[in-house]
Amino acid sequence: MKFLILFLTLMLQRYLSINRTTTISTTFSKWYLLFQKRNWFNKLGRNGRYITAVVIPSIIIGGTFVYLEDRLWGFPAIVLEIALLLYILSHADFQRHVTQYQNDLADGDIQGAYLCAEQYLSVPEIELSDELAQMHDQVSHTILFRWFEFFFLMVFWFLILGVPGLLLAWFSLQYSQLVHCGERAWRPLHWLEWLPARLLGLTFALAGNFVHGISIWKSSLWKWGVPADKILYHVALASLTVRSKEGKAVHVELKNAELNTKDACAQMTELQSLHIRSASIWLVIIALITIVGGTLY
Repeated sequence: MKFLILFLTLMLQRYLSINRTTTISTTFSKWYLLFQKRNWFNKLGRNGRYITAVVIPSIIIGGTFVYLEDRLWGFPAIVLEIALLLYILSHADFQRHVTQYQNDLADGDIQGAYLCAEQYLSVPEIELSDELAQMHDQVSHTILFRWFEFFFLMVFWFLILGVPGLLLAWFSLQYSQLVHCGERAWRPLHWLEWLPARLLGLTFALAGNFVHGISIWKSSLWKWGVPADKILYHVALASLTVRSKEGKAVHVELKNAELNTKDACAQMTELQSLHIRSASIWLVIIALITIVGGTLY
């Protein structure tokens, strides 16, 4: 059933073209503001605030969805789960902005590409004075990690723990963007991302240049404190390939001081292709698990 719900959500998202201009949820921001106005909440410790604002709401709301699954043949729960997934995954739908960035590069409009990266792709600390290679490196890193956090991470925990897992990941991600109290504020999210990041990194290697990708993946596999974005970025870079004039797949590096707009555009296309191939692998895996599970039961 989860696979069917996810499939219908992705189809509706493609048909409706729902997308957000920001990665911050206004709904959660208003929710968290209500807590901040309470003195008792501010007196809680770091873990207490996280449990109150993230864990408890995830359990209560998620439990409500579980309760509805046994009512009216589960139809209300299915509709609400699709609506919830549509809302959350809409924050990962930034394809038209990536296309605009690529078009600017193809036209040689570097200034337009900078503005697109800064305004629409939310690339942090980007400067117009940066070299093309440096800007493109930041854009690639941001797109890659945004797709992981706002799509793969959400889908992963939805399939593993249902709506409670989805909400825990979503609320944790939003909480980490709103709370500014150092690295420890990111710690719960770090552990939620630990396993999905390594599974996706393995998928990048399988979907791309396996020899280069798997070596980077194995070197980072058991490094507990390494952030998910660094692992994914380095494995993705190692897994990228382009076609030579002879039609052969060759390994490429994004960090190149002499990178031109044509090469940057081609590399972005390959990065998107890596995303699509990786997502396709996981859709096949999920479908097979669903079929086998249905056969056994």
